[in-house]
Amino acid sequence: MWRVARPETLRVSLYIDGNYDAFMTFRNHTNGVSTTRRQVLAVSGTVLLTSVAGCNTVLKPVRDATSDVALEEVNVFNMADRQIKGSIEVVDPAGDTTFEKTFDLEHEQDQNSGGVFGATGEYAVSVELTNTAIEENSQASKTVAIDDTDEERIGVVFNTNEEYEPIVIRVGTTPKDFLEVAN
Repeated sequence: MWRVARPETLRVSLYIDGNYDAFMTFRNHTNGVSTTRRQVLAVSGTVLLTSVAGCNTVLKPVRDATSDVALEEVNVFNMADRQIKGSIEVVDPAGDTTFEKTFDLEHEQDQNSGGVFGATGEYAVSVELTNTAIEENSQASKTVAIDDTDEERIGVVFNTNEEYEPIVIRVGTTPKDFLEVAN
């Protein structure tokens, strides 16, 4: 909103939610020379940037499916509304256990591990929760096919989204492939 108090004064105000949150005033000290458009634009930009500084957390949407997640060969995501403790085991196509690990994850925390895949083929994935259950489920297992060990990843997602199973085991190549079950 623009307000002109006197011909030689220009006041720029930012009106948000019924209040004037920020304002700047240009005063012309050259007796009659008007304020330039460049000065008005500079003040407007400064007022706008100053008014939204520090608002990133307010404006930030719910966790973006691809944010802050670096995938490894085996990934465990806790998108449930509680802390999850348990263990995961992966058995390779030859029948050897190539990965066995425990996890203790808070809500929206993940655990990623590499060095699991040796060859392409069928991998058996088993997950067991300790002293907790998600919708009365405390374990899951699934055999998944890994056709490209450089691109494909195994993901286990714990969630309380009613559209999907509480424990989802799947193969994907991006974080979005796994986290879409929780959004």
